[in-house]
Amino acid sequence: MEPSLACRTSCPRPRKRPRCSSRVALRSSSSRTKSRSRTPSKKSSMRSRRSTSRPCSTNTATTSAAARERQASPAITSASLPNGTVCGAKPTAPTTKIEPSSARAPIMEVMRGLAFVLVAAVALGWSQPAVADVVTAQTAAPAPHWAKSIEVIDDGAPVMLGPDSESRRRGTIGAGTRLGFTRRVFGKGCSTGVWCQTSEELFICETHVKPSPSPPGPRVDELASSGSRLPQRYAFIRFAGTRAYAHPSDYFRNDYIEAFGKGFGIVVTGEQVYEGVEFVRTRRHLWVESGSVHFVDGSAFSGVRLAPGKPLDVAWVSRRPAKVYERPQGRVVKRLDRHTLVHIEASKGVWSKLVGGGWMKTAALARAERVEPPEGVEPTDRWIDIHVERQVLVAYEGSTPLFATLVSTGKDTKQSETPLGLFQIWVKLAYSDMDDIDRTDVPKNYSIQDVPWVQFFKGSYGFHAAFWHNDFGHRRSHGCINLSPKDARYLFTFTQPILRSGWNAVLPIPEDRPTTVQIR
Repeated sequence: MEPSLACRTSCPRPRKRPRCSSRVALRSSSSRTKSRSRTPSKKSSMRSRRSTSRPCSTNTATTSAAARERQASPAITSASLPNGTVCGAKPTAPTTKIEPSSARAPIMEVMRGLAFVLVAAVALGWSQPAVADVVTAQTAAPAPHWAKSIEVIDDGAPVMLGPDSESRRRGTIGAGTRLGFTRRVFGKGCSTGVWCQTSEELFICETHVKPSPSPPGPRVDELASSGSRLPQRYAFIRFAGTRAYAHPSDYFRNDYIEAFGKGFGIVVTGEQVYEGVEFVRTRRHLWVESGSVHFVDGSAFSGVRLAPGKPLDVAWVSRRPAKVYERPQGRVVKRLDRHTLVHIEASKGVWSKLVGGGWMKTAALARAERVEPPEGVEPTDRWIDIHVERQVLVAYEGSTPLFATLVSTGKDTKQSETPLGLFQIWVKLAYSDMDDIDRTDVPKNYSIQDVPWVQFFKGSYGFHAAFWHNDFGHRRSHGCINLSPKDARYLFTFTQPILRSGWNAVLPIPEDRPTTVQIR
C-alpha cells in the first residue's frame, strides 16, 4: 500500500496529532545512541544502534568557534511546537536547540537548510521578509588573491540581507555551491566577526564558506537529468522492520542502525554487492538489502501549457471508463481513459461537445475555468487559481492563463481539508522530509525523505510533488496540494521568487512580487 502523505505539522501529546509534518533538524546536531533491543517495535520507525558525531570544520575559524555558531541556531522539531498545532498554524520559536528523541525518532539529517528557513519564518510571523536596511559595513582584510569564489562547506548555510545574524534571511545554500563575492566585511553574529558579501549583495558568515580557485557555480549533484521525472532516485520499503546498516558487513551480524516501517520512502544514492548480497545506500549513508525496497519514478501525468490569446477550452477525463457519444443519447463511438486531455467546443448542461466531434457527459470531465485576477494582482504578476470541486489548477500571468493541470487537494473532512482563500508563497524548498513518526494513535506511520519542489503558501500548507500515487483529479491529501512530478517541477520554476542553482531554500522579498495563490 502506497503511503498517503498528510500535510500537517506534528504535535506532541496529549492532543491528537495531524497526519503529516515537515520534520527538520540541524545536520550538525544529529546523534545516534545505541538501542537496548535488537527487535524493532511495530510503532517505532527505527532503533538507533551506535553513537557517532560529525566534527565541524572550517578554513577560516577554529572548530570550537564554528561549533558554537551552529549551536546558536535552534532546530525546529515537533517537540518545539505547541499542543494542537495543525497545518498552517503559527508555531512558537524554541529558545534552545531541540534534539530528536533517540528512543522514538529516527536519525535526523538536515533537510537541506529548512531548519534555518523555518526559524526565519517564525521570526517573521510566517510572512515575507522586509527589505534590508542599507548596509554600510566596514571592510575587513581581503580574501586570498587566488580566490575566484567562495565555496559553501555547510549544507543549509543561511544567506542574509545584511552582515548580521539578526538580519532578514534570504534563503539557504547547499554545500559545494560556489558564490561570487565582492569583499569581506565586519558584522555581528558570526563567530569570527567577518561576513562575506556576495556579488548579489547578500551576506554569508565566513565560517560557512572557504575560498575557492574555481569560478562561481552550483554543486554538481544538484544537476538532475533533464529526462527524469524526479531529481533523485526514490524507493519505498516493502517490509515492516526492514533494517539499515552502517556498512553492508553489519548485515551478517544483524548490527543495524535503524529499522524502517513498511511504505517508508527513502532516497537511494548508490548500490553495492557485498558477499553476494545486493544493497542500496540511502541519502543518510546507510545500507539496506535491495530486495526490501521497490523503486518508483512517479506518475507520467502532466498538465498542459496554454498559448496566450487562445480560449481556455481544456478538460480532462475524471472518470473511467468515459464514453464518447456520436450525439447526446446517441451511440457510443469510443471510450477514453482517465486523465485523457480533451478540448471543449461548447457545454450545454449535462452534455459537452468536443472539438473535432463527439459528445461527452459534463460530469465525466474536469474542465479548466478562466477567472479574473484577485484584487492587488498586477498585469505582469504570476498567480495560481485552484478550483477545489473540480480539482483543477490554472496558472496565470495577469489575466492570461499559461498553464493548467489536475491536482489532489485535501480530503473532504474537517481534519484534512485544504484552506480556502487568498495566500502568497512565503518559502520555496528544493526538498523537504515529511513524516508522522511521532504519532502513536495510528495503526501505521509513514516517512518520506526529500519530497521535492515544495512551496508553502500558508504555514505548512503548500504545493509539492507526490510520486506515490496517480490519483490526480481527486481529493487525496491531508491538506497540501499534490502535483505530479512534472507539474511540480514546472510550477516550481513558474512562481516567484526563483530558487537559484545550488540553493536549498529561498524566502521572498517585496521586489520579488510573491506569487498569489487563490483557492476556492
